[in-house]
Amino acid sequence: MADYVNWNVNVPTEQLPEERNQCVIKPGEVNLLLDPFSKGTVTQTCDIKNGTSLFFPFYEGWCDNGGYDLYGTQSYKKLLDCTLDSDKGIVTMTAWWDGNKIVDTKVDNKDVYNLKVISDSFPQNPFYKVILTPSFFNLTLTNASRFATTAYEKPEDFQSSPFIYKSLGHCFCGIISNVTAGDHELRYKTVIEGTGGVAEGKGWDQETDVTYKLRVS
Repeated sequence: MADYVNWNVNVPTEQLPEERNQCVIKPGEVNLLLDPFSKGTVTQTCDIKNGTSLFFPFYEGWCDNGGYDLYGTQSYKKLLDCTLDSDKGIVTMTAWWDGNKIVDTKVDNKDVYNLKVISDSFPQNPFYKVILTPSFFNLTLTNASRFATTAYEKPEDFQSSPFIYKSLGHCFCGIISNVTAGDHELRYKTVIEGTGGVAEGKGWDQETDVTYKLRVS
């Protein structure tokens, strides 16, 4: 989770699908895939290595002590409240691997300290995990971050060199292990409802639908 947040936060705007990038990925033993938040419907085509794994968020959030109202805080509770709140709402998550449904779950996370499962077609699903980092991790921010000018109280911290903040992360995530050689397709869809309170009462309700066409060798 810490690796994902560090990568995702520092993906610059010009590398996003909105800028016609056709392969947003951090390759490795675990390939990190696109955070779908606010992306709508997206298709990506990527080459990855045989035997590696995939990590992809349906709904992912984090907070750190560089943000507005949190600058410099060492309070775990404050960062935890902020982090959990960033994943609130009624969330419907569905994923398909090579056309076969592997995740089909709906949760009520409007009370972020009392997550309720509304429905789950695959109990004890190895492809789906709810992850909360148990303690602070270091978030290294660079001036390439697309959040640099909008989410941070003192952007001057990282204008000339990377700066380290304390962070927490939470994720409704998907994981596929040991991908075999050949052509594969991963699709993950998220519907977020009932968030409220940010954009004219709508919050960040949205529907996203991401497809990765993968060439594995």
